[in-house]
Amino acid sequence: MNLFGNSTQFFVDFVPKLPMLILGLLAGYIGIKIVVMSIRKGLRLVRAPKPMIDIALPLSTAVLWIIFFSEFARHLGLSGIAVTFSGLLVVVGLAISNGAAATVSDLIASVFLAKDRDFSVGFKVKFEDKTGIIKAVDPRKVRIETNDGHIIIVPTSKFDSTGWEVISKNL
Repeated sequence: MNLFGNSTQFFVDFVPKLPMLILGLLAGYIGIKIVVMSIRKGLRLVRAPKPMIDIALPLSTAVLWIIFFSEFARHLGLSGIAVTFSGLLVVVGLAISNGAAATVSDLIASVFLAKDRDFSVGFKVKFEDKTGIIKAVDPRKVRIETNDGHIIIVPTSKFDSTGWEVISKNL
């Protein structure tokens, strides 16, 4: 009988909060959609490469949902769940920072390469033991087509730190 009384009390306490819970979830959903849409427009405004946008949007959406559910649980008095979501956010942050080191290094190297007068698409270069023509450059990779038609794809940070020899600047 006591078990029935406890579950009845739970429903008596929970049912009046249900409209506010639904409204809170709806507001969170709309708020996250607006923020993600703003991030998308901002990335397009600064002409971020499509692969970067494809990574940034789901990542930011996941982080926003984790923050939302953490705060939502805290307001419901479920502090144990809120702490779990906060811990998950820390783990996600550590994973991002660990993986972002190479990306940041590549992005910085691509800026230096873009400013280098001895580096441009169409230049024939020797990189390590391969010779070819620079076919494409993006913030993360340099693509070189070798004399035998192979494409070598090198991270910009490695290309910049290793160095290259310019064979010809025929564009």
